[in-house]
Amino acid sequence: MINIIAWVSLIAVAVPTAAMVILMAVFDGLSQTVAKLDSAIDGDIEIVARRGSTFRSDEVDITEIANIEGVEAIAPYIEQSIMASSAGRRVTVVVRGVARDYFDVVALEGLVEAGRLESIFAGDVLLGTALCGQLGAYGIGTEIELYALNRKQISTLLPIGGISRLTTHLGGAINGNNEISSTLAIAEIERVQRLLNYTGRVSALAIRIGEGKDAKRVAQSIENVVGEEFRCVTREEKNASINAILRMEKYAIMLIGALIILVATFSIVGAVVMLITEKQRDIKTLRALGAKRSLIERIFVGEGMLLCVAGCALGTLIGCGIALIQQHFGIVKIPGDTLLENYPVSLNIGDVATIVIIVIITGSVVSWATVRARLRSDI
Repeated sequence: MINIIAWVSLIAVAVPTAAMVILMAVFDGLSQTVAKLDSAIDGDIEIVARRGSTFRSDEVDITEIANIEGVEAIAPYIEQSIMASSAGRRVTVVVRGVARDYFDVVALEGLVEAGRLESIFAGDVLLGTALCGQLGAYGIGTEIELYALNRKQISTLLPIGGISRLTTHLGGAINGNNEISSTLAIAEIERVQRLLNYTGRVSALAIRIGEGKDAKRVAQSIENVVGEEFRCVTREEKNASINAILRMEKYAIMLIGALIILVATFSIVGAVVMLITEKQRDIKTLRALGAKRSLIERIFVGEGMLLCVAGCALGTLIGCGIALIQQHFGIVKIPGDTLLENYPVSLNIGDVATIVIIVIITGSVVSWATVRARLRSDI
């Protein structure tokens, strides 16, 4: 009977442990996917003006910045919200004008679902996949019209002008996060500058840094060069709100998992109580031989901890095994037409270690409390 209860207790600990390992692996996989999508459209660091939304590209010495340690590539872009129209439909989009060297900074080619990135240098435009649907632009070559306020800056207080129009064609579709898919349009930088009447002006300089380099340290080095009129924004700072939400969600998942594990470890109570009940004669013998109650408590606490450790080890192995299989073979698919075909999974040793520590500490406390309460009533 005790063996059956012990096995039940072991499995009761193993199942939530495995579930937590898998859940955290999926969460880490999704977080890494979000980070990759961000790196596909944004540089590691961006140089922006402290005042105003644009600045002249010749105000910054790009050659000097390129020679800073850690800087691998640098490219300008201009970005602004405008109106796009096709097939009688109009949608507000964010157009980003880029040059060829922009693709040395970001990894946008991984998001292309149709067409070619290079088509923008032939006068076409790239649109997010959801944006294509909103505009009814379902085929390469579909005519797209872009409208923008043609700002002729007389003074900082009184900008006047008309509406500029750029007729172009769909050169490709890109898929990414919701922002990329539903709002982003990419075109050649000079065409966008003419559309906005911002000739020679850019919104930012995007920078890619070397692998393993500290973005904040490189950003500080760049700020020392560009002066007080400009500031550097790292990707982490730019996406601070999203990263904060992801961290809070991770803590919430870990807390809920800890509560589930706490409930599961109470299965050890039954096994320990049954063991103490069966070993009453042995306990009395040990007491008669002069054994202290603390020694007897340690024996039974050790038995409870052994069950907990065994269940934790089994659950960790199962969870890591399932996560690794999904990571390498992608068995579990994401239903529907999505950017990802399989559920992304990434095992984080730190998360696994945290789960193991939570399980062992919880099991130890439950075992100790159960043994003390039971032996006090029996001895």
